[in-house]
Amino acid sequence: MTQDKPRLLFGYARVSTDDQNLDMQIDALVKYGVERDRILTDKASGSTISGRPGFQNTLKAMRPGAALVVWRLDRLGRNLSELIFTADLLRKRDAQLISLNEHLDTSTATGKMMFHLIGMFAQFERDLISERTKAGLAARRANGKSLGRQSIMAPGSDERMQVVSMLAEGKSIMQISKEVGISKSKLYNERMELEAEASAMQMNEIDRTSGSI
Repeated sequence: MTQDKPRLLFGYARVSTDDQNLDMQIDALVKYGVERDRILTDKASGSTISGRPGFQNTLKAMRPGAALVVWRLDRLGRNLSELIFTADLLRKRDAQLISLNEHLDTSTATGKMMFHLIGMFAQFERDLISERTKAGLAARRANGKSLGRQSIMAPGSDERMQVVSMLAEGKSIMQISKEVGISKSKLYNERMELEAEASAMQMNEIDRTSGSI
C-alpha cells in the first residue's frame, strides 16, 4: 500500500474466544499507523453485530476522511452479507476501508471500483429482502392471515420478523427456538438468509446513528 494514509485512522480487531489473543492484530494496526487509543476490539464469534460493541462503536465513528483498518477482512463479520453491508456503510459515509492481509485500500483506483461494486451488491441484497417481504405479505393478505403452520417463517410473516429481530438482538438459535416455538432444524436450514436479514436490520440502525470517538 503506497497511498498516503488518511488523516483519521480507526482500527478494529476481533478474536472469537477469550482464549485467543488480540496482540498480533493490534501490533499490525499500530505498525500501519493507527493510534492505540483508536483501536476498538471485541472477543466474540461475530455471528451478530449486537454482540460486538467494539464493532458498533467503530462503525458509528466513521465519517468523511476517516478509514477503518483491519488485519483481515473476515474480522468484520462471519458472513458475506455482513461484510457487504459494512463496506457499503463506509462508502456512504465517504470513509475508507483498509485490510492489511488482502492489501486492500479503497482510496486507490482498484479500491474505488470495488466500493462501487459493493454498493451495487448491497442494494441488490436489500432489494431481494424487500421483495421477499412484500411478496410474503401480499400472499398472506390474499389468503387471509390465518394460514396455520405453513405461514411460519414465510417472508413477511410475523414469525419471521420476530426471529430476525431476535437474531439482531444477539439471541442464539437455541434461545429463539424455545421462545418462538420453531424447531431448531427449521431455523438452521434458513440460518444464512435469516442472518443476512438481521445484518441488514442492524446496519440500517447503525446507519441512522452517528457518533465520534
